[in-house]
Amino acid sequence: MFDRKTTTAAVLSWFTLAICLLGCAYYFLFFYNRAFVEVEIEAEHKSIFKLYWTSGDKPFSEKKSSSVRLKPGKGSYTFFFTDLGKVDKIRVDPFQYEGKGTIHRLTLSQSGFQTVEVDLPSLVPLNHIEKSEAGPTGLLIESTGSDPFLLLQPDLARKPVHWALETARYVLICSLILLIVAGLRPLGPEFRFVPLMFAAVLTLVIVMAATSKRNAHPDEYVHLEASKYYQDHWLPPEVDDPEIEQTYSVYGVSRLNNGEVYYLLAGKFSRLLEVLAIDQLVALRSFNILLFGLIFLYTVKSVPARLVALPFLLTPQLWYIFSYCVSDALGLFLCFLAGCELVRDNSSLNRLLDGDRKAFLGHLALVTILLGSMFLLKVNYYPFILLVYAYIGWHWLKNPEGRRSIISRFAAVTIMALVFAGLRIGADYYVNGADRSEKIALMQEKTAHHWYKPSTELNKKHVSMYFKQRGVTLKEMVVKYKWFAHSFQTGFGKYGYFTISGSETYYRLMKWSVIVFLVFLGGAVAFRGDTEGRLLALLVCGLAFALVAASVHRSWTIDFQAQGRYLFPILPMIGVVLARNRLAVDNKMFILLTMHLFLLSLYSFIFIALPAIPRA
Repeated sequence: MFDRKTTTAAVLSWFTLAICLLGCAYYFLFFYNRAFVEVEIEAEHKSIFKLYWTSGDKPFSEKKSSSVRLKPGKGSYTFFFTDLGKVDKIRVDPFQYEGKGTIHRLTLSQSGFQTVEVDLPSLVPLNHIEKSEAGPTGLLIESTGSDPFLLLQPDLARKPVHWALETARYVLICSLILLIVAGLRPLGPEFRFVPLMFAAVLTLVIVMAATSKRNAHPDEYVHLEASKYYQDHWLPPEVDDPEIEQTYSVYGVSRLNNGEVYYLLAGKFSRLLEVLAIDQLVALRSFNILLFGLIFLYTVKSVPARLVALPFLLTPQLWYIFSYCVSDALGLFLCFLAGCELVRDNSSLNRLLDGDRKAFLGHLALVTILLGSMFLLKVNYYPFILLVYAYIGWHWLKNPEGRRSIISRFAAVTIMALVFAGLRIGADYYVNGADRSEKIALMQEKTAHHWYKPSTELNKKHVSMYFKQRGVTLKEMVVKYKWFAHSFQTGFGKYGYFTISGSETYYRLMKWSVIVFLVFLGGAVAFRGDTEGRLLALLVCGLAFALVAASVHRSWTIDFQAQGRYLFPILPMIGVVLARNRLAVDNKMFILLTMHLFLLSLYSFIFIALPAIPRA
């Protein structure tokens, strides 16, 4: 028989070995087995330098491309490409404007290949190029359109790998991992590693918020303008007030008209920061940084909160949401708080359910405000509200003697929460009158781009609108237009206006890692959890399925918006399942799977998002 110390040492050795293998595999996939591009180019305007690759007779595609953003003037840039062993032809897109530019130098290097110093005169002009002239300083290109590109057929020659150097790199990776594991080993109990991971992510969120350009992120301009309005106002605006016309999107919709309380809070918080002389853009983004920081502080204090928050660490897309001005950050924060209320034994919600009279009014007020704020969120967060009421219903079933008290208390909480939410909605009608809906419709017609105007004929609307009416079947939307693939990629690492993306290898690894994580979680709950934990997991599965189905239906019937962030309320639901089944998942395998997804997310945010996002 092995004693406990021997068993623990064996488990730790297996765990450490697995992490070392993962670290070496990631180095091979993302660094060793990819080419490194160095380009020196002079551009007249801000633009993008992009390389496409293909093999055989296959056409070039966006899926097989790498790029870097250019600043006006001469500059040197670097970025990762693909495995040169898969490349026969390369399409070079030097810039995207009509005008001039000069490529001074272009180099591709990868272990196992001779460095390719591109012979610039050999580049063959293919599109929108009037002049391509080689000189002593490089290749001068004059374009006649916004999509100039040239063809490169690289002369690739293999060379022996410097195995001693490569071995030293793998040894260094393993040594660093051993040191980190040894240092983090005391953090395993009670999931103490979670706050440390949140601290690292918080740093990345701050860097993204402080360095990225205004409106470099999806629809940020309308969120910023809506938040700025509340810097100087308390009441909602008149729908047709010229002062808020810039808050209307191309769809003819203003965030100031949707009832969300986020913009009031973000606007007032940014106003408080004026005394610190912080740049206004950073100040408007700071509210979301504050929310992420509060999640971090909660995980420092509470073990159940660590598990509710843990799924937030498994996708870089969620971190991205907290780095710019967007209302989804508040929705996720409120769901996190509500999740903590469900799983913490001494939470205000559970004290009300248990009939605790100590500090009754304080607990009642906290739950009322939290629930009332959730009623003001976008509809994709409503499944989490259903989870809260399902939890209350379960307590009602389990406590026959206290059923009357539970019903009376939470009927009162619901009424007060609806009144709280109604104050925000009532303020809109107070300002705009009973014909508010008609005014909104008129403003949509006035401010929307003609592709999105309600009056525009179907065949003249944007091609993403009303698939069902256009005769596209649900199966076609899912299969041909790849709804699930787009939703997954935009949920696990696609940045900017979805123009900054990772490699196919990254998404494939992330997909299978997520599947393994969910299968492990489901198995742990099924075989090691109790009845209540299994029922909770089934309920969350049902709510998640309903949310996915609603998103699919909206994309089919209204607008093809396959965006993973619309499904993010599922993450705190999974966190509730984790916290409720804590004993079932408290093992080394779970930590390994978590670290695996976290490292992939770190790679995406650090090496894909931060280098490519437009700078302020």
